Amino acid sequence: MIPEPHASRLADALFVPVLTHYAAAGTVDPARTFAHIRAIRPSVRQIMLAGSTGDGWELADPGFDALIDLAASTDVAELDPVLVFGALRPTTEAVIARLAHLEARLLRDTELAARTSCAVVCPPVDAEASQEAILAHYQAVFAASRLPIAVYQLPQVTGCRIAPETFRQLAASPRVTLFKDSSGEDVIANSRLDFGQVALVRGAEGGYLEALKPEGPYDGWLLSTGNVLGEPLRRLLALKAENRKDEAAALSARLSQAIAAIFAKAQGEGGANAFSNANRAMDHIAAHGAKWRDAPLPLKVDGNVLSMGLVEAAAEIAGDFLPVDGPGYLG
Repeated sequence: MIPEPHASRLADALFVPVLTHYAAAGTVDPARTFAHIRAIRPSVRQIMLAGSTGDGWELADPGFDALIDLAASTDVAELDPVLVFGALRPTTEAVIARLAHLEARLLRDTELAARTSCAVVCPPVDAEASQEAILAHYQAVFAASRLPIAVYQLPQVTGCRIAPETFRQLAASPRVTLFKDSSGEDVIANSRLDFGQVALVRGAEGGYLEALKPEGPYDGWLLSTGNVLGEPLRRLLALKAENRKDEAAALSARLSQAIAAIFAKAQGEGGANAFSNANRAMDHIAAHGAKWRDAPLPLKVDGNVLSMGLVEAAAEIAGDFLPVDGPGYLG
């Protein structure tokens, strides 16, 4: 049974778009991806499969199916994560087709459906899209599907932006339970319009503490860096909850500085987006620990090997948060 839309207030403030690991170009490696999910699960309850960091834009149907199969496995079920699936396609028709494919699987697997909270949908990839066209895109998606929908602001890919008033109209639908903004501009959240029970989560990195209510406008984070930095992000949430403001601010600043630097290094990597490449470099160290220099480098979605230079940069920049001299989770 497909989950029904429901009033949203976050039970947990941290979502993570999980990396997809590969055995060959575009061929998902389920065992390696599961090992990664298992490693982050102590700090991460809510995971997004086929998100931007997980190469959801690039994955063809066989790769998407492999991630659904993994999510449906007994191994993942035993970890008891809350699941979010990306339906990241460039056109309205392609989004609807991917949602139809996902929903057909969920109708056949009630246990998987029970652990699936929503699907993530961007505006169409069209730099010229008007606000009316964006509304029509989502309305067509609502009409053709049943899952709760998370609206995703990602102008780095789509080329267009959802305006605050447009999102206010979308938020009036009971189908919309979550809004993610990875633009780094925070225009919708800062508008302080009434979005009802829709939870707002920030996908842009940096300024972690400042983004959260009551000082900031967001209810939580949906962060690529939760792939490797779930533990310090969880610690930051705990410090905030305990009102240990100075410690929380210091940790947020350290994380922000390190992540800004490694993301800057990842901009020139190629073969995948910078979110994926930066986190894959850090995850290589998290997986192999002190043996990271000798371990085979991971593959990007295009089948090319991640560069050693980016992994070395990750070790230098974010080494305080990574087991550069300790055991990795694959060890």
